Amino acid sequence: MAMDIDQIDSFQAVVATIMNRSARAWVYLPSGRTWSLDSESATLESDEVPPELEDEPDAGIPQFAKRHDLMQVMPVTTLQDIVSNARRQKLDATLDELFAAFVFYLRE
Repeated sequence: MAMDIDQIDSFQAVVATIMNRSARAWVYLPSGRTWSLDSESATLESDEVPPELEDEPDAGIPQFAKRHDLMQVMPVTTLQDIVSNARRQKLDATLDELFAAFVFYLRE
């Protein structure tokens, strides 16, 4: 069952519960700031975009994300894959280790 969306959580809470989040959602984190496990975060489903607006820079970005100055980072499914892969390598991976895997993915 997918968790409620359209709420602010710590990124730590998002990572810890990522497997229960909607596969149709995206992970959002603060714009213009360094991210940590304590960062504000949300998992949000994108808004439907009419074809004539698809090329707009913020097309599909939910108003909730805009109001909270959050940027779209990656699909929930990508973070689920990162967490799954880290846990295959180390079954009891800590949240810090999962965050390090997330950072490694972003840098590659």
